[in-house]
Amino acid sequence: MQGVACGSATLRAFLDSDASGVHVVATLPTDIQAHLDAKTARVLLSSDTRDRHKKHGWTADDFERLQAVLDLGEVRADRDRHVVVAHHDGRWWYAALKIAGNRNEVYLQSFRRSNADQIARFKGRGTLVRTGR
Repeated sequence: MQGVACGSATLRAFLDSDASGVHVVATLPTDIQAHLDAKTARVLLSSDTRDRHKKHGWTADDFERLQAVLDLGEVRADRDRHVVVAHHDGRWWYAALKIAGNRNEVYLQSFRRSNADQIARFKGRGTLVRTGR
């Protein structure tokens, strides 16, 4: 498993490659970790998710924002073993996380810029876990 700071050359290489595997892209805040009952604080991006989300044009710079989204955003539980997070830092960002069955792995399912209409729908989803900070 790879794992270094999000702005690293390693993440850039992973995003630009066709290599299979996973990459650590963030650290799970303790409140989300507790809500998911996760045995890890690592947030992983799989090559399958990377490949399915090429349309977002993810860059290593985008992933520099992911930690702030997780640390500061509003968190909602909309499905079992799943949370969604939204945060505004001049523009809206949305992330979805899912914990694997053994609770040893937390995967990033989606990460994208969002807009006010999408955020209005987000605020109507699931159960509030944490208000935005």
